[in-house]
Amino acid sequence: MTATRPERQFDVVIIGGGNAGISAAARLIRQGIEDVAIVEPNAVHTYRPLLSYVGGGQASLTQAERTQRSVTPAGASWIRDAVVAVEPSAHRVRCESGAVVGYRDLVVAPGLVPDTDALPGLDAALDTPGVTSNYLDRAARTWELVRTLAPGSRVVFTVPRAPVSCTGTTIKPLFLAAAHWRRRGILDTLDLALVVDRPDLIGVRELDDALRSRLAALNVRVWDDSTVTALHPDVQAVTVTAEGSEHRLPYDLLHLVPPFRGPRWIETSGLAAAPHGLVDIDPGTLRHRAFDDIWSAGDAAAVATDPSGGALRRQIAVLADNIAAARAGAALREYDGYTVAPIATDAHRLIPAEFDRSGALSSALPSFLDPLRPRRSAWAFDRYVLPRVYWNLLLRGRL
Repeated sequence: MTATRPERQFDVVIIGGGNAGISAAARLIRQGIEDVAIVEPNAVHTYRPLLSYVGGGQASLTQAERTQRSVTPAGASWIRDAVVAVEPSAHRVRCESGAVVGYRDLVVAPGLVPDTDALPGLDAALDTPGVTSNYLDRAARTWELVRTLAPGSRVVFTVPRAPVSCTGTTIKPLFLAAAHWRRRGILDTLDLALVVDRPDLIGVRELDDALRSRLAALNVRVWDDSTVTALHPDVQAVTVTAEGSEHRLPYDLLHLVPPFRGPRWIETSGLAAAPHGLVDIDPGTLRHRAFDDIWSAGDAAAVATDPSGGALRRQIAVLADNIAAARAGAALREYDGYTVAPIATDAHRLIPAEFDRSGALSSALPSFLDPLRPRRSAWAFDRYVLPRVYWNLLLRGRL
């Protein structure tokens, strides 16, 4: 067992150096909290929304990546380590190296991890022919498989049960791939299936109707309320369970978005809300229900809405303001559940898909414009403008 190292103490400790963690650190520092630490083991920071375009042949992996050091805000301490436990009563975090880090306030934003208990054999299947996932750091492989797919092939895409980062992004690879196959002239020869482990695609009726119309036009067989329960990479097939019956779907290309969950230490540290190990926060204030000095945002937080990068901008603003308000004994702000699931329905057209936690559309477009119409301008904004906003504004706490 690794010996415990001397404790380091910080005003705010942030677990996770992704979008939520970095933007929270930057915003807190801009608000005057100078003693901030970010615990993050990875040396590369990825703008994950761009991975759909990497998988669709519209971007390179290098465009989606920066070094973790380069995105860490000036004034924040980067602790390159992995968290193994939080001890709320002692106000400290234990790391894999044996380091112990103390905090006044803790922000838990580690993201999600694949739920390998729910889908055994996941790691092994990813190393076999025909299997890929933009969600599991194989976006470049996705494009290679899409680009070289033979006519007459069988293709399966999957959408897991919640939680997953931006449900709309799980459908994006299908539409971008189909656009490429149409240009190649092989789309009509393919057998396309979409396995959806939930009763709705997104959960917004008008948006689901628009997407289903588009899927029908592409001749995609949609398996609603169906779960991928087993992988058979040796024969290139998956078992799908629907209404108690099992079906085996063969594939030549499988884009697998597996079930996800919060890291196990969230549960073992007593921070989780059932199911799937999400941090048990008030979804309005983003404050932990049991521990007043613990906050959470992003994919691993029980925010009672579809998590997404677009949602994080509002979450982090509320979270940072509420830490300051709590310290001053002031009233806390409320996050309204706004989120966005930008879905490219063709090579260069996209539906922004903005909505709140009630499932009502919440579009930023002028009222006379149809928010469900795929637009080239929305695609260009998602593909080219938002990455610049992310690197230059969001991660610097300026938006």
